[in-house]
Amino acid sequence: MRPRVSAGKTGAFQVKAAMLLIICLIAGIAAGIALDRFVLPAPAPAERETITIDIGALLPLSGGLSAFGKRNQRALELAIEDINAFAQSTGSKFRFRLKIEDTATDPQTARSRIEALAAQGVKVFIGPMASREVSAVKPFADERKLVVISQSSTAPALSIAGDFVFRIVPPDTYQGKAIARLIWNDGFRKVAVIYSNDAWGVGLFESFSNRFRELGGTVEGVPYDPNAAEFSSEVARLSDIAGRLGSDVAVLLISFEEGIPIIKLAARNPILSKLKWYGTDGLAKNSKLIEEAGSETIALGGLPSTVFVPPGNPLQDNFVSRFKSRFGEEPDPYSMNSYDAAWLVALSVMISGEYDGEKIAQVLPLVAARYYGITGTVTLDSNGDRAAGDYGVYQLVRTPAGFDWELASIYHIDTDTVTKVGG
Repeated sequence: MRPRVSAGKTGAFQVKAAMLLIICLIAGIAAGIALDRFVLPAPAPAERETITIDIGALLPLSGGLSAFGKRNQRALELAIEDINAFAQSTGSKFRFRLKIEDTATDPQTARSRIEALAAQGVKVFIGPMASREVSAVKPFADERKLVVISQSSTAPALSIAGDFVFRIVPPDTYQGKAIARLIWNDGFRKVAVIYSNDAWGVGLFESFSNRFRELGGTVEGVPYDPNAAEFSSEVARLSDIAGRLGSDVAVLLISFEEGIPIIKLAARNPILSKLKWYGTDGLAKNSKLIEEAGSETIALGGLPSTVFVPPGNPLQDNFVSRFKSRFGEEPDPYSMNSYDAAWLVALSVMISGEYDGEKIAQVLPLVAARYYGITGTVTLDSNGDRAAGDYGVYQLVRTPAGFDWELASIYHIDTDTVTKVGG
């Protein structure tokens, strides 16, 4: 149904301008687009008429991913500031603005929000974040030829070639390997898993289980309904499994914020409270977990949790410094993905010269292939997903100032190894 391209970032617009010039030459030839349709530096008068392009942002400002949603909103606000400053400095006729909707981390809400924004003429969307939300909006996006770029959806079932969904994070075929290697290297040979019974949770459970069993381990799982009011029966089943597996048992929690009451229940369970627990990207660096279950999480071993981490670079350092100065906290990797996603959209519009979902979807992979941003290179595979990446392992620790997430180690996808930070 289409293909996909790339450039630079942060407050240094000179870097971006140089990269865009390169993209213009390469992508214009590759896509057969006339170069005079790129709006590049030209002696245009200051009062030149501009075209405002709306970028939809489908963010979980409430619900199970609300802590991440608010950081993503802030990252996108910085991106729009930088993009418009760059557009003005290069004489582009395009300007960009956000139209933000709260998905509440709920699939049906996400579907209604994309429909509402589409009715207003929005054709490109950053988010939703959760795979179950992306699954809900995908049929509508494909039918209407609306581009959806998720910064954090990782369910392998959504790795589909030729659709209008792009994901600038690796699918969980990689994260499953990272978790399996982490737990195996820590000496555990049996794992009891409790996981969200949705596209994301099931996909990650299967990816982890397949790899851990390849290594020679044993895995048993308990699914739960992410919309349930309480989880005592699932925690009881998990306790039975862990007790039956005996020694060398670890517990893996695949959840969003609904995992917090699960942790609180486990901390009071005579079997589960004595085991080491691990987590995933659904809870890594989650501030709500600190507020509501910090002590319980520490008692369960700090919940080492994997999450995609982009390689460091000077553009990223600049962005992190600006973000901390402006908002008083560090951005998470998915917030940085959002920032880069906004630039991919803007550059695709500038290159195609049109605000058309089908044309943007054709150009975007070409842009991403030549783009270097605050998350580094953003090469997409044939399914429109980020082509692999490394994973940080964040663990909750107790500091003199209270609880905080600490980067404990890095999983390297190329070598299937875990390296301790500072070690």
